[in-house]
Amino acid sequence: MLQTRKNRAAALLFCLLVAVGSALAQMNHAGPLMNYHEVNERITTGGHFVDDGLAVIHKKGVKVVVDLRDKPPEGQKEKLAQLGIEWINVPVVWKDPKQADFERFTKVMNQHQDDYVLVQCQANYRASAMTYLYRVLVEKVPEDVAGEDLIAVWEPEGRWREYMDAVLENY
Repeated sequence: MLQTRKNRAAALLFCLLVAVGSALAQMNHAGPLMNYHEVNERITTGGHFVDDGLAVIHKKGVKVVVDLRDKPPEGQKEKLAQLGIEWINVPVVWKDPKQADFERFTKVMNQHQDDYVLVQCQANYRASAMTYLYRVLVEKVPEDVAGEDLIAVWEPEGRWREYMDAVLENY
């Protein structure tokens, strides 16, 4: 009898963990892009498109997509062009971001200061980190304010924390 109770408890715990994991996956994929986050009236960040994400960002008025993936999906530029949205690829290697990546990103963002821009990558980690750096270093947004938008998506650690610290120190 005790073993049966343990088995039921284990089965219940397993079901609960599956349900929580499923809910978290749904939260991350809610919106037009994975980990979608509206930073302000000019900048939105997100990961890969989900469901009708292209139509949603078009309806929201996005004019430019800055894609930070080093291997973006084939046809991305053409799909966005059909909606009148400019696509710009600034490839950033996930495991090896460079200072020059931030400089290229800054140049593109500065060229589109009057446009509603979506900064995109696979999961919105590169995108939110680069947007944070841009806002702090170029737009002079206080770190704690820009940091709220960053941690709404993730808290960088390891290589990305080192990269961000180096850019903040050397820019």
